[in-house]
Amino acid sequence: MTRQSRVLGLMIRLLFACLAVQACRATPPATEGYVRQMALRGMSTSEVLACAGPPTRQFAEGDAILMRYYREAPMLEESTVGSKGSHAGVHHGCWATLVVRADRVESVRYRFVPSDVDASNDCEDIFANCSQ
Repeated sequence: MTRQSRVLGLMIRLLFACLAVQACRATPPATEGYVRQMALRGMSTSEVLACAGPPTRQFAEGDAILMRYYREAPMLEESTVGSKGSHAGVHHGCWATLVVRADRVESVRYRFVPSDVDASNDCEDIFANCSQ
């Protein structure tokens, strides 16, 4: 076997190893379809303010008003207890953006921080008092 064929064989194996690792990567968690997220659609601005409180940030974008809320996970949720102490978890939170047109919530978008951690419970907790 020549040196070139050995190098080529090694490169092919390396390529397949890289592809295998890439295939095993987890897909990002879903950011749509949560119960409270869907229940907010159609609510008035005053109803949202009454149940969720004032947003972290609010601004106009064209004919829409964007209301942004943020919630971080509690510190106890970020660590797990092991046999000889606790282990730090991933610090995470969730941004919820409500798009309001004509004084009604048109859509609700969640963005997890970091994006590969499902922090939907953090966003859903923001709107815990918003059940219709």
